[in-house]
Amino acid sequence: MPTIHHWGMVIGGTDIAANQRPRLERHHPASGQLVASFAQGSEVDVNAAVAAAASAGDDPSWRDLTPAHRSDLIFEAARLLLAEKEDLAAIEAAETGKPLHQAVGEIEAGAQLWKYAAAVLRAQHGQFYPHLADNRAGLVWHDPVGVVALILPWNFPFIVAAERLPFILAAGCTVVAKPSEYASGSCLATAAILKRAGFPDGVYNVVTGLGPQVGAPLVDHPGVAMISFTGSTDTGRAVMAAASRTLKRVSLELGGKSPVVVFADADLDAAAAAVIHGFTHNGGQCCIATSRLLVQDTIAADFQARLRRDLASFIPVQAAANQPQWHKVVAFMDKGRSEGRTIVEGGPTNDGLTLRPAVFADLATDASVWRDEVFGPVLAMASFTDEADAIAQANDTIFGLAACVWSGDEARAMRVARRLKAGRLWINAPQDNFPELPVGGFGASGIGREAGLSGIATYCEVKSAVIRKQEKA
Repeated sequence: MPTIHHWGMVIGGTDIAANQRPRLERHHPASGQLVASFAQGSEVDVNAAVAAAASAGDDPSWRDLTPAHRSDLIFEAARLLLAEKEDLAAIEAAETGKPLHQAVGEIEAGAQLWKYAAAVLRAQHGQFYPHLADNRAGLVWHDPVGVVALILPWNFPFIVAAERLPFILAAGCTVVAKPSEYASGSCLATAAILKRAGFPDGVYNVVTGLGPQVGAPLVDHPGVAMISFTGSTDTGRAVMAAASRTLKRVSLELGGKSPVVVFADADLDAAAAAVIHGFTHNGGQCCIATSRLLVQDTIAADFQARLRRDLASFIPVQAAANQPQWHKVVAFMDKGRSEGRTIVEGGPTNDGLTLRPAVFADLATDASVWRDEVFGPVLAMASFTDEADAIAQANDTIFGLAACVWSGDEARAMRVARRLKAGRLWINAPQDNFPELPVGGFGASGIGREAGLSGIATYCEVKSAVIRKQEKA
């Protein structure tokens, strides 16, 4: 039995007691057991959190820290996150329904992002132009943008935060985080860790609750300078529209319908294993899921047979994170059966909200399972004739988050990868991620984050100054 956590909120370094707010209960997606409850915040709490973040941003204890000191704090946070990875993973697994070993791996990967942010912060620098004119020099540097609203999803709450939060803090910004009402625990646990690491009160605040009561007023708040949002494309559009009213900076990572292209000369066993992992990992609840499969026509039948063989023994280990998502995926599966040929029959199991993966082929280009993000274990399959056909079909989507290419001809694989409209690519490789690599996005997939110094600069305003050299009397 997992430990049941009854969480409060964190505002200005103070834990807001759990019994002072209405509660939102969280049950394990598969077993239905109560695993957590969260305080249901309001606009009043948002206002208090933004005020605390703004005050902390102006306080010398944070404002005047050197990059080296901020780096030390971030690295200490990474150390503590790793030290508590088992507890953090237990929280994450209980709330999201993912296997414990997967959650442990995500905590470890997230801690590496914290370490990387701490390291690159030490290399932060400005620019000096000594001879702009006869008696003029110039300086360029970056200042923190201000209070950042960090709005997190329910599928990868810890790792998505780790891709952003340490870089936001490295920039010298302060934060008001709004985690998903389905998975707020790791966000709140991180607040306690940051306090122990030595971050000043108010630098990191967490307000839990529902979108209309917490997310919307946070996006609208005039004291918020920037919004970092990860979630659906439809909600991302609404966030961007709302942010435009107060001219906030916005960073969005949204949906995807990512292609995986398999040529006839590829290592087909390795490609098949990667394809299955690509659309079933995390129960298919992954924005970079490669859910559109393009296979060269000469091997299409053989590859379908491989998928049927390998998926016959596939045991679903992760449930849909919530009932609305489960119903949505089941509806997509039902639609897929009417839109195309069923290669692998998927559907509900007898284990809570768990779903068996489904594969469909012979789909029209306007079929819903081919064009729309399902966010579940559903794969749509088509064939192509040559490179040009593969590229055209792969790019025929409003999304552009990720893509994979499999080919024994490395020159061809690189040619195709360069033509694909995707921010993240894998060539003859599974979907590994590394802190050093930037993350981009095309079209409706949103605006990607950067890595390294440019990742810190994402949360900064650039400033320049002209200096007149004064002549001595």
